[in-house]
Amino acid sequence: MNKIILASSSPRRKELLERTGIDFIIDASSIEETLDDTLPLEQRFQKLAVDKATPIHKKYPDDIVIGADTVVYFQNQIIGKAKDENEAKYILNLLSHQMHSVYTSVAIYFQDELMTFIDRTDVYFKDISHLIDSYIASGEWEGKAGAYGIQGTADCFVDHVNGDIDNVIGLPLQRVMNIFKEKDVLL
Repeated sequence: MNKIILASSSPRRKELLERTGIDFIIDASSIEETLDDTLPLEQRFQKLAVDKATPIHKKYPDDIVIGADTVVYFQNQIIGKAKDENEAKYILNLLSHQMHSVYTSVAIYFQDELMTFIDRTDVYFKDISHLIDSYIASGEWEGKAGAYGIQGTADCFVDHVNGDIDNVIGLPLQRVMNIFKEKDVLL
């Protein structure tokens, strides 16, 4: 059986994949995460997932490699990971009492075949202005797109979601597992 390699150092993606019970290893590439502004929005996201998966695929050409990238999109802007507490506070104030979209692009190599898709989830926040300072102090915002982790204490920010919550966490697991079934990957 082919090995499954998660081309990501995200602890959240690792936790999601562990929930499936499948055996996998982690080998993340260290690419510069820049979006190509010349491409249409969804293609920009897709290219980043492919860029993350490709070097690992070259290392393990006979195996299955999963690359992914998650971005928060709000009012025609991409919101990445906050660089510091002030930026995290700014981002969370922007998202407070608003709807934003979370896109996760996924690239999966099955030996020479590359399959890609993008999943979108709309997240509706309550008014969180009174919760932001304590959330920032917790440090939970660090390293997360949109400066929050829906799987942690920030779950109380959410009024509701339209779509897959695993997508917001970082990997639309059901779609990945469906592709594995289509490809007859023994799990």
